[in-house]
Amino acid sequence: PSFKDIPNWVGQIAWPSRVPGLGVAVRAIGQPLAYWLGLNPKAAGMLELGGTYAGAYLLRRGLFMPWELPEVLDSDFIRKGFRLLDPLGTVDEQLRPVPSSPFGKVATLESTLYMRNQLLRDTDWASMAHSLEVRTPLVDSVLLKRIANLGQQVAIPTSKQSLVLAPSRPLPKAVVARKKTGFAVPVQHWLSGSGKPISRSAYGYSRDWARRVMAPSKPAAPKPLTFQI
Repeated sequence: PSFKDIPNWVGQIAWPSRVPGLGVAVRAIGQPLAYWLGLNPKAAGMLELGGTYAGAYLLRRGLFMPWELPEVLDSDFIRKGFRLLDPLGTVDEQLRPVPSSPFGKVATLESTLYMRNQLLRDTDWASMAHSLEVRTPLVDSVLLKRIANLGQQVAIPTSKQSLVLAPSRPLPKAVVARKKTGFAVPVQHWLSGSGKPISRSAYGYSRDWARRVMAPSKPAAPKPLTFQI
C-alpha cells in the first residue's frame, strides 16, 4: 500500500502543508480528537508531515510519531535520540540523488529503510538464534542493475508473476500455488508471561505491545522524602 498511499498523500497535501504553522496547529487540535474518536493518532500529523516523501514515509512506517514519544519514554532520552538520529533528515537523506518517479522514491525508501534496516535485520537475528544461515539472492546489486529498468517499461508486467515465470524450467504447481505464510516476530509469546493479554485496539496491535515493552523505560515519579523523629 505504501507505493499507492505515499504518492497520493504528497500530491494532495504538498500545497497546504507549506503554509507556515498550519500543520502544527491542525495536529495540536486533531491529536486529542483522534484519541477521543478512536482513530489512529498518527492521522493528526497528516498535514504536518504528509506533504513530503520523507514525512509521509515516517507517517506510513513509523510506530509512534515524535510528539507521542513523551508518553512512553523518558524526555531526556527522547531529546538525545532526536539529536543523534534526526528521523526526518535520515529518511530524506536516502532520497539523494532524488529518484525521477514516485515509484522510484518509494522503492528507494522501502529498500533502504524498511527492508535493509528491519526485514533483513529481523531475518538475521531470527535465523542465527537457530544456527541457520539465510541467503537473500534477490537482494543483489548485479541483479538489481539488470532488472531496474523493467519498472519503466509499461509493456512488461512487473508483478511477482514475472518472477514466477522467469525460470526456463517451469516451477512446480505446488510451489506456484503455495499459500503465503508471512514472517512474524513472536511478541505475543514473549510477553504472555506477564499474564496480561495484549490488546488489539484501534491504535494498532504493534503500538499496544510496543507500549508495554517501552513502559519500563519511563521512570516513575520520585517519592517524597519522609523523616521520623
